[in-house]
Amino acid sequence: QYVTMKSMILSTLLLSLSAVTGFTTQTPSGLIPSSLYSTTESSSSPTPPTQTPSQETKQPEYGVSLELPGTYVRCGRCATSYAIAEEDLGGGRGRRIECGLCGHSWFQTPDRLFTLNNGHELVKLPETEVDRIESNIKNGRDPDFKGNLKFYVGNLDFGVGEDELRELFAGVGEVGGIDIVTGPDGRSKGFAFVTMISDEVKDACMDLHGTELLGRSINVKEPNN
Repeated sequence: QYVTMKSMILSTLLLSLSAVTGFTTQTPSGLIPSSLYSTTESSSSPTPPTQTPSQETKQPEYGVSLELPGTYVRCGRCATSYAIAEEDLGGGRGRRIECGLCGHSWFQTPDRLFTLNNGHELVKLPETEVDRIESNIKNGRDPDFKGNLKFYVGNLDFGVGEDELRELFAGVGEVGGIDIVTGPDGRSKGFAFVTMISDEVKDACMDLHGTELLGRSINVKEPNN
């Protein structure tokens, strides 16, 4: 029994933070392992077998032809989340599910579904997050690893977004995460924190200090904490 799951993450609607938070996943039926599949096409993802009518769920249509439910599951290994409703678990004790990104599986019960709090929504998992998880798996790292090498990046033009910072730092190494600090109005405060996967690119990242980005020379240094 297989249930196709759509890869999602939880993102805050409050404008005080710009960072998104990764989540997990749950699904299937009975005690027979079943797989979750992300919306991202991957050569490593197996093709789910054809389901019989009794095995079908609404889950593949959430966010496409059906509204997203107010519940979701989260993979305990790579923190990817999947939208799912209680009825998708088969009406019994639950189902066994497998994350389509990292292959982690577990038995999911209806009473352990996560509920979206007010001010939050499920959004599609960015391609950059999919790439990071897949790279971690390929290189034998923990799927949710984002790196330990963090930098403060200041004097940013208010128009600088994650894409511009990612392009700049990706030129010296693999980027694990970017957090642009914003105020209550959602506008950038002019600084961000960039985390790199490898510790070996420290000097190369520090050399980006003084680089011009959208007309401003940026400051790059190690954070105080």
